[in-house]
Amino acid sequence: MDDKKIKEMVYTSLFAALICVATFIIKIPSPVTNGYTHLGDGFVFIAVLLLGRKNGAWAGAIGAALADLIGGYSFYAVPTFIIKGIMALIMGIVIEKLPGNMKYKWVAGAVMGSVWQVLAYYTVGSMMVGSFISTISEIPGNAIQSATGIITAAAFMGVFKHIPLGKDTMEC
Repeated sequence: MDDKKIKEMVYTSLFAALICVATFIIKIPSPVTNGYTHLGDGFVFIAVLLLGRKNGAWAGAIGAALADLIGGYSFYAVPTFIIKGIMALIMGIVIEKLPGNMKYKWVAGAVMGSVWQVLAYYTVGSMMVGSFISTISEIPGNAIQSATGIITAAAFMGVFKHIPLGKDTMEC
């Protein structure tokens, strides 16, 4: 295995751990969703920006699913793995497809990924309880969660964008 692959695995693992901690440790209970708001989504967005679409998706999926496992939400671990991974992939694809001169194109990617996340958690929650009506009340909480993630990413990118993780990272 070459040094580049090892470096990618280490950074992806570190971001997975950071996402897990940001999700599990700093949480604000949400009675509406019976869940919580956390900073983890912000670090998923940062992972996409710094590690690229693929490694950012792996870090987001693994870190968020681990937080569900250790946080008592094990029934959501597999859906979270899929939802967060796809959220990160959507963000990365939007960043790649938008014109290169758009300074904040990552925000558009994060918003599109967030729309996916809100709809996906609504669908999964609805299937878990067997009703697409009673889970509508979870949508605002999940939207707030996504907005918190975008704000978190914006706040921390000033610090993280100066870290040289490699030439294959996303442009922010």
